[in-house]
Amino acid sequence: MNTFTKSALTLLAATSISSVALAAPGDATYGDIYRAQNNIHNLTSQIESLGHNVNTSVDVNAAIAPSAKAAALNAKVSDLRLQLSALQTQRAE
Repeated sequence: MNTFTKSALTLLAATSISSVALAAPGDATYGDIYRAQNNIHNLTSQIESLGHNVNTSVDVNAAIAPSAKAAALNAKVSDLRLQLSALQTQRAE
């Protein structure tokens, strides 16, 4: 193999490895998405256990970037936390 082919293959391998590493499910953005989805599920369960229906829909179709999807999901988590807090306060009265 000539030097050019070896260099091209090395560059291709390095690019492939780095792109996989950047898109790994364990990285921060994808971890944020996963945690937000779990929080939504847990909060929904808690709210429903109090006898209330909850809207869990989140518009992530427009979110092209994973960070935008994570932000939308985290906004829903905040909304659900407020709903749960209000329901718990109402129940305590």
